This record gives sequence, structure tokens and C-alpha cells, in this order.
Amino acid sequence: MTYDEALAWLDGLLNYERTAIPYAEIKLARIQTLLERLGDPHRHLRTVLVAGTKGKGSTAAILCAILRAAGERVGLYSKPHLVDYRERIRVDGAFIPAEALTELIAAVRPTVEAGAQDPWGPPTYFEVSVALALLYFLHEGVDRAVLEVGIGGRLDATNVCDPELSIITPISYDHTDVLGHTLTQIATEKAGIIRPGRPVVSAPQPEEARAVIVEVCERLGAQWVEVGRETSYAVEQMGLGGVEFTVTTPSRRYQGLHLPLLGRHQALNAAVALTAAEILLGRRRLDADAVQKELAHLEWPAREELLSRRPAVLVDVAHNPASIAALRATLEELFAGRRVVLLLGMIATHDPDPVAAIIAPVADEVITTTPLHLRPLVAYELAEVVRRYHHRVEAVPELDEALGAALGRTSPEDVLVVAGSFFLAGPARERLLRRLLPNTPRAV
Repeated sequence: MTYDEALAWLDGLLNYERTAIPYAEIKLARIQTLLERLGDPHRHLRTVLVAGTKGKGSTAAILCAILRAAGERVGLYSKPHLVDYRERIRVDGAFIPAEALTELIAAVRPTVEAGAQDPWGPPTYFEVSVALALLYFLHEGVDRAVLEVGIGGRLDATNVCDPELSIITPISYDHTDVLGHTLTQIATEKAGIIRPGRPVVSAPQPEEARAVIVEVCERLGAQWVEVGRETSYAVEQMGLGGVEFTVTTPSRRYQGLHLPLLGRHQALNAAVALTAAEILLGRRRLDADAVQKELAHLEWPAREELLSRRPAVLVDVAHNPASIAALRATLEELFAGRRVVLLLGMIATHDPDPVAAIIAPVADEVITTTPLHLRPLVAYELAEVVRRYHHRVEAVPELDEALGAALGRTSPEDVLVVAGSFFLAGPARERLLRRLLPNTPRAV
């Protein structure tokens, strides 16, 4: 099996999911059976699960950097990928090699296909991805594996693990069609990653969501730690080079921290990650200088990522109201008074109306396009929604044409913002770096 053949087989599993499986019918039994047949790799790993609506990927990446600063070998599973599937599975920041991924896929393929005879059907693309990550982490002998939870938490494939610590980042409205239409319902699904007697680190939450987390922790005897209560943070400076901040945990104060990521919310993500790392490491004291060095070099593409300064080109995976609001806050703080061209694309499973209501008013003109996804929201349909909030909107379905149109309308003093979906941000970022902005940093 070649690498291309391996990816083609893996992508073929998405065909099975074209008819969406009702969330309530997703059975952990499917991933549990798959992993049992593969030797239960998850039972031989120390794991951390990171759930939430906003910031879970960034928090997971920051936690991995902090654990590396403590000398640990760390695996990171995140989703979705921007361009290359290998982004989903990393050890110490490095993507899984193509050869290793090919070998793993070839090894699990017979087991996956045998699952077609199970009463719940064959494993899905997402479940196989989790299995591949766990197998690779075990093979590489990681000290810990940090896994970003997908939709919800209770029934997500990652929840087959027995985490030594769980993290819940800010909860807000997203995937309401499967998680529920209230914060209580959504938080209940997220809180499904909490384990009896184990610690839980939470970002500050809306009161409705916070009440759920507190109740679950009390019922299960889980140790609940909330940033803003036991841990505090303060942003010292925000600029185009990133955010500088201080974090004060129950055990120490970390000053002069810098993340080369835009947005005040990244300081909160770091505070959550630092709190979790201190609990995980126990009596092992973190070296503040090592933490500072690791964070200062963290790369986490397409999270309010500035690809160019003249013109300013900002690419962000933001796709729900909370993340879009954070993007808007960054634009208003760092690019106030500058003309903004917005290139927006979304997938059909996300509600475009609240997103458009938040971000369209800060743009001078909006171009909608169609993301590269199995279930995209067509550019013309998105344009109709955006027109409720902005009078200058044009639909350009094809991505290369849309990028060309957006760049053509962006002067050196303007800001071009690309947002709305992972499935727009990834391909757009690749095209901007490789074709339209050849002198900017390398692509993912």
C-alpha cells in the first residue's frame, strides 16, 4: 500500500458518513470494539481529554508545549486538519511520518473492514483516526497523550480513553442540532469526559454551563479547578507579534510569557493549560524559563494567524459565534480604522446567521465562497444570509477565484480576513502562502 492509497482508503470511510449518523445513535461500543481488536492501546497510555466549544485545539497545543518544557515526550491528537492529514497526529510537535501512517493504515484496515459485520456497523473515519493516533502514541512511547475531543464529549470517540485529567474550555452554542439548544444540554455532553475522582480544569463558563460542570464534579467526586478562581491571568500587551501575559497559579507566578498568536483569548488558553500541567506534574516543579521558551516558539496555524502585514492578511478557523466574536475583538483592537475585506465560507452544519451578524458589520465588503467539504454551505446561500447584515456582498464559489477577487480589492493598507471554517482556512492558507504571497513563511 502506498501513502496515496492509504489516504484514499481512509477518505473512503467518509462515504459511509455521507448519510449523517444520528448523534444519539453513535455508540462508543464501535470504537471500543475496534480498539479491543487492536490490543487496547488506550489502556496503556496516560491521556488528557480537552473538550469545549472554543479554544480546545489551542489549549491542547499549549499544554503539549508546557509538558515538553518539563521534559516529557508528548502526543497530540487534534482535528480537523488544515491541509495534511498528518497534522492530526503529532509527537513532540512533529507530524506522524508518511511512512508510519501508511504502515498503520495497512495494519488496521483488515480489522476495520471486519467491523462491517458488527451490529453497529463498521468504524467511521473519525473513530479510525482516533485508533491510529493511539496506536502511534503507544509505538512512540509518549509519556502522555493529549486528545482534542470532537463534537460534544460524552459520545465522542476520544472518550473511550480514561483520562487522568480533563479540560473544558469555554462552552457556547455550536452543533446545536446534535448537542441541544440550551447551554445546559451542551455542557452536559461536554461534561461527559469528567471521571470519578479525577481532576477537571475549566475555563470560566457562562453560569448555566458552569452549574452543570459543578454538579457533575460533585456527583463524581472529581476535583474541580476553575481559571478565574484558583488561577488568574492578566494580558500585559497585545500586538501583531502576539500576546504577552502573566499567569498566577496556586503554586507560582509566571511572568513575561509570550505567545506568537493573536487574540487575548490565547492568554486564557495558556492559563488553563498551565493549571492542568501543574496538576499533571504533581511535585515536579515547572521551569518557568523553559515554559517561556516553549510558548514563545509555539506554532498553531490558522488561529488568527497573520500571514502578511502589508496588506495585513489574517486567516482564522473561527466558525461558531464565540470564536467569531474573538476574531472580531482582535480586529477592533489591532486593526481599528483600517479597511477590512472579509472572505467568508462555512459548512452546512453550522448556523451562518449568528456568525454573519457578528463579523459582517466590521467589514467594508464581504466575499462569500464555498469551502472544500462534503457538506458545504454554497456561496450564494451564505451571501443571502450575510446581506441581512451588510450591503456589499458578492458570492464567488470557486476558492482560487475568490482569493484573487479578495486580494484584488485589498490595498497595502487594508486587512484581508479569511474565516468561517477549517475547510476554508486550510486550503486558503496554503494557496496564499504558496502562490499569492510567496515571500511569507512556509505553509503547514
